[in-house]
Amino acid sequence: MEMSRAKEIFESESFIPVEYEGTPIYINRLFDTSPYAEVRYDNGAVTNVPVSELKEARQQTH
Repeated sequence: MEMSRAKEIFESESFIPVEYEGTPIYINRLFDTSPYAEVRYDNGAVTNVPVSELKEARQQTH
Protein backbone atom coordinates (compact mmCIF):
# COMPACT_ATOMS: atom_id res chain seq x y z
CA MET A 1 0.00 0.00 0.00
CA GLU A 2 1.18 3.52 -0.71
CA MET A 3 1.64 5.87 2.27
CA SER A 4 -0.89 8.28 0.76
CA ARG A 5 -3.59 5.56 0.75
CA ALA A 6 -2.67 4.52 4.30
CA LYS A 7 -3.18 8.15 5.39
CA GLU A 8 -6.58 8.26 3.67
CA ILE A 9 -7.65 5.08 5.46
CA PHE A 10 -6.28 6.27 8.81
CA GLU A 11 -8.08 9.61 8.53
CA SER A 12 -11.33 8.16 7.17
CA GLU A 13 -14.45 8.45 9.29
CA SER A 14 -15.73 5.16 7.90
CA PHE A 15 -14.16 1.78 8.62
CA ILE A 16 -11.93 0.49 5.83
CA PRO A 17 -10.58 -3.02 6.47
CA VAL A 18 -6.82 -3.49 6.19
CA GLU A 19 -4.71 -6.63 6.44
CA TYR A 20 -1.07 -7.38 7.17
CA GLU A 21 0.14 -10.82 6.02
CA GLY A 22 -3.50 -11.89 5.61
CA THR A 23 -4.51 -10.90 9.15
CA PRO A 24 -6.95 -8.03 9.84
CA ILE A 25 -5.30 -5.08 11.60
CA TYR A 26 -6.11 -1.53 12.66
CA ILE A 27 -3.74 1.33 11.85
CA ASN A 28 -2.91 3.07 15.15
CA ARG A 29 -0.52 5.63 13.69
CA LEU A 30 1.66 6.43 10.72
CA PHE A 31 5.23 7.62 11.16
CA ASP A 32 6.17 10.84 9.35
CA THR A 33 9.89 10.05 9.28
CA SER A 34 9.76 6.42 8.12
CA PRO A 35 7.64 4.18 5.87
CA TYR A 36 6.20 2.30 8.85
CA ALA A 37 2.86 2.13 10.61
CA GLU A 38 2.00 1.09 14.14
CA VAL A 39 -0.77 -1.49 13.85
CA ARG A 40 -2.99 -3.35 16.31
CA TYR A 41 -4.32 -6.86 15.93
CA ASP A 42 -7.74 -7.98 17.20
CA ASN A 43 -6.02 -9.69 20.15
CA GLY A 44 -4.56 -6.34 21.26
CA ALA A 45 -0.97 -6.99 20.13
CA VAL A 46 0.74 -3.89 18.72
CA THR A 47 3.69 -3.83 16.33
CA ASN A 48 5.34 -1.67 13.67
CA VAL A 49 5.14 -2.88 10.07
CA PRO A 50 6.13 -1.50 6.66
CA VAL A 51 3.24 0.41 5.08
CA SER A 52 4.19 -1.16 1.74
CA GLU A 53 3.14 -4.57 3.10
CA LEU A 54 -0.36 -3.47 4.18
CA LYS A 55 -3.23 -4.50 1.94
CA GLU A 56 -6.71 -3.10 1.71
CA ALA A 57 -9.09 -5.97 2.46
CA ARG A 58 -12.30 -6.59 0.60
CA GLN A 59 -15.34 -5.44 2.48
CA GLN A 60 -17.83 -8.18 3.02
CA THR A 61 -21.30 -7.43 1.77
CA HIS A 62 -24.34 -8.90 3.49
